Amino acid sequence: MTAHQRPEFLARSVYDALQRAGTRGLTFVELIEETGLTYFQARHGLSVLREALPGMKGTDAVYSYDPHGRVYRTMYLPDVAEAYEIMRLGAEATRSYRVLTGTVLPHARQSRSKQLRMLKRHLQLVVEDARDILEPV
Repeated sequence: MTAHQRPEFLARSVYDALQRAGTRGLTFVELIEETGLTYFQARHGLSVLREALPGMKGTDAVYSYDPHGRVYRTMYLPDVAEAYEIMRLGAEATRSYRVLTGTVLPHARQSRSKQLRMLKRHLQLVVEDARDILEPV
């Protein structure tokens, strides 16, 4: 496989391989072997596919990753999809919290902008609520 491939080609290669695998899914190593892509091409293909899949016509495929088996799928399995969604939302809540505490709050202390103060408070509420909801019971 050549080093430079279009992102759409990489995503389609990954999609086709995951569709062939069905509910079994593929580990990352299996995905590389199945597609013939390099490590970085497969990673890029996964990221493009994750963003493009909801807009693809003619398919009801849903991207998911099972962290327990380290398996990628495009078949909807409710338990796996829910665990993946919670994992992703938790990671995004943590990232948002870090942006809030490391950038927004220090800058807002120095700012006189009413808009920034309002957005800061809104972001604080959203991040705090998300972290509370996603906190393990």
